[in-house]
Amino acid sequence: MIIYFQQPVVDYSNLEAKIEHLEKLLARSNDHIIRLRNEVAEANENYKAAVSKLTDTKGEQRTSDEDQEKIDPIPVLVFVCNRPRALKQHVDKLLNLVIFRYRPNAENYPIIISQDCDNNEVAEIAQGYGSSVQYIKHLSGDKANITVASGHQRYLTYYMIARHYKLGLTHVFNRLNYSSVIITEDDLDIAPDFFEYFRATRRLLDKDPTLYCVSAWNDNGKSNLIDSDATDLLYRSDFFPGLGWMMTKTLWDELGPIWPNGFWDDWIRDPLRRKNRACIRPEISRTAMTKEGRKGASKGLFFTKHLAKIQLNTQPANFSGRSMEYLIKKNYDEPFLDSVYSASVTNLPSLRRLILEASPGDYRIEYTTLSDYLSIADSLQIMRDFKAGVPRTAYFGIVTCFINRMRIYVAPDRFTWSGYNQSWEAPDNPHDLAQL
Repeated sequence: MIIYFQQPVVDYSNLEAKIEHLEKLLARSNDHIIRLRNEVAEANENYKAAVSKLTDTKGEQRTSDEDQEKIDPIPVLVFVCNRPRALKQHVDKLLNLVIFRYRPNAENYPIIISQDCDNNEVAEIAQGYGSSVQYIKHLSGDKANITVASGHQRYLTYYMIARHYKLGLTHVFNRLNYSSVIITEDDLDIAPDFFEYFRATRRLLDKDPTLYCVSAWNDNGKSNLIDSDATDLLYRSDFFPGLGWMMTKTLWDELGPIWPNGFWDDWIRDPLRRKNRACIRPEISRTAMTKEGRKGASKGLFFTKHLAKIQLNTQPANFSGRSMEYLIKKNYDEPFLDSVYSASVTNLPSLRRLILEASPGDYRIEYTTLSDYLSIADSLQIMRDFKAGVPRTAYFGIVTCFINRMRIYVAPDRFTWSGYNQSWEAPDNPHDLAQL
């Protein structure tokens, strides 16, 4: 403020009065500003509340519309044998998702416990759930006179498992006539959005004949290999993951009559059964292995080094709030391949340096031989093994991971790759690379 004086002599008494007057005006102005700020803040909160309510209403309308489209019930088939503690932990988790509203309608997701071993404690726990679950008991594999292939006696457990799967799936599809099923085992932990994930992807199996399963598992889902913020990121994969997965009765009608006597999971990965079909899998797993898994058929070093380290999603994603149409093959392949082959190409020494520098961005490293792939896999610490020539999680031969804010694609040459080589198998020991 500029004050003009009419006389060279200052009238201090008048000046003090003006200052006091100005201070009162300033105080009233400050009060007015504070009131305005409060009104703006209140209006902003009301706006947010209105938007939230509108969003919820739209979400409810979407759910209602989907319900009107008739979503058939999807049972959860839990395979159990002789691990009572594992059974209780697993089923309690499934049932508790109802309490926390993550299993939206218990009637649409009935739980069926299938037991083949003669373990009384497991039977008592299963029967103790009463009407909350359905419990079926099969003749024990020990009493079923199972015939194994010559030289496979030490693999008897895998023949028992294959038999149990056939019995359980026959019950669900042929006796109860469900149109689909979510398959779990008692040593699996369950993510909060487990049911949301399968519910949102269920229709894909009907709409897209190039899909034959939806899996909750990412074989490269260790915490150092995933984008932990990408809770709703899903992929197509040529590799059948299992470990919490959904299939349809249509697929069972195809595979049930020729179900194998043993090693059912490798059998379903065979090109004769896969028929170039894919599975849906998440960036962040919706199942994880509990400590009980150490006592399973794949116990030992593989459990400790890999299975036990898969990270379970803990931040629920709203899959039902977005369309899943992008995962249909005709919508997915071209954008996916474009994103991979437009990424910056690099080599292994440069990629190691970039990882150390934590340089954000998308990068592609290419392989042409088995030795190339194994060297890259060992360096990135992704899974190095193959099933019927398909690397774990691969799609068009491409395996992706996320390290130090870098999206990395391990990919074959786009113009020379002609498909998976079934002769590719990883040596058990990384040092065997020198012999390739």
